[in-house]
Parts: sequence; structure tokens; C-alpha cells
Amino acid sequence: MNRKPYLIAVTGLAVLSIQALASPNGLAFPQPNHHSNPVIAQNSEEQTRIRVNQKASPAVVYINTGKSSGSGFIVSSDGLIITNAHVLQDAPATVTVVLEDGKRLPANVIGFAKNGVDLAAIKIRNQKNLPTLSLAKSAQVGQSVYAIGSPFGYGNLNNFTAGVLSNIDEQDGIIKHDARINPGNSGGPLLNSQAQVIGVNTAIQLDRNGSNSGISIAILVNKIQPFLTAIRQGNISRLRR
Repeated sequence: MNRKPYLIAVTGLAVLSIQALASPNGLAFPQPNHHSNPVIAQNSEEQTRIRVNQKASPAVVYINTGKSSGSGFIVSSDGLIITNAHVLQDAPATVTVVLEDGKRLPANVIGFAKNGVDLAAIKIRNQKNLPTLSLAKSAQVGQSVYAIGSPFGYGNLNNFTAGVLSNIDEQDGIIKHDARINPGNSGGPLLNSQAQVIGVNTAIQLDRNGSNSGISIAILVNKIQPFLTAIRQGNISRLRR
């Protein structure tokens, strides 16, 4: 759903508004992400960023529902994709997925996580040998993080940003970080330096004036693995709850 307001309690502060990051449906599909000529990295940080992007980006997709758009990432070679539930709010049974190379494929909506977790799954039809991302076992405050997604939809396919993980709420399954994300990044992966998924980018925290505070919100990996297990067991909701 486009720009759905969220609320999150922040210790020591009033309840702050969180803005979800599905973008309105664009006028056209995004163009393929044509990489520039290779350059020589100047330091280890650059080398890591380049390596993470090159390894992960082929498994990150743009999702267009016809009403809104967002991001997602492939977790099985036959096309299972994880995204945010709010990206698929009011979506039809079939949506369009755009791969990094610009290829457009139909995908079926599989279902939604239960208990209010903002996760959903879709599956590309009749595909095999697709690139995938694996899940990390854990995340740690202070580690470098990387976000890939399609902010504002068309024309921004698989944008890459970097930051630092600043806070983990294990109980609520929430990560805070400062890698820049915007509407349209919803459902895209938050990655560690091994290009493993540590979270699903979901929202941005607004300051008291309603502007982007620079704090980005992701669903922690410990919420993703149970959802994948539930998919395999058929224990998911067919409707958004």
C-alpha cells in the first residue's frame, strides 16, 4: 500500500511516525541497470561495497502491482520472492516482477505472514536457475549494512546504498540503520558484508516535522526464517491481515 503510516514506540521519546516505502505506480517500468565500465576500488570499503552489489543485485527485483510498486529478493532458484506485505496491499493475484537485466516476468501472490508481521511472498512462474540470496544467521550493532531496491519505482532499478546498523530490537524483530532508503525500497534486502540478508527494508522514521530523520527501519532476519518455514508448511495467510 502506498505510504501507509506506521507507529513505533521509541524509548524516551514520544511515539514517532514511520512512513512505509511502497511507491505509487509509475508511468513505465524501470530501465535495466546498465553498469558503468569497471573501476579499480581505492580501498577495502569500496571493494566490499562493489563486491556486495555485484553479488546481490541480480537476485533483487522490482515489483509492480498495477497500483503500487516496491522491491523484493529471490530466495529460491525457482523464483520464490520475499517482500513486504504492504507492497502487495490490494494487489491482484498476479503481479509483474522486473529482474536486474530488465526482463519482466509474471509472479503469483503466494501469501502473507501471520501475527501482523509485514512480510509476504510471491513466486515467479515457470522459472529455474535464478540467482538467489541467502539469510544470515544473525546481525550485530555496528556492522556495515547495504540496501538494494528501487526507490520511487521507474528509472531507479536496484539502487545501492550503504550504512551502519545502529540498533536491534530482538523482541519486536526490528533493525534500525542509516543506509538511505526511500518509497519503493520496501521489501528490498538489507545485507551484510557477505551479501547475506539480515533484514527486509520496510520504513523510514520521520522526525517531529514530518521529514526523513535518516533512520531506516528493517524487519530482522529472525522474522524472515520462520516465515519461510511457514511457507513450506502451508501455514500462511492467503489474505493480508
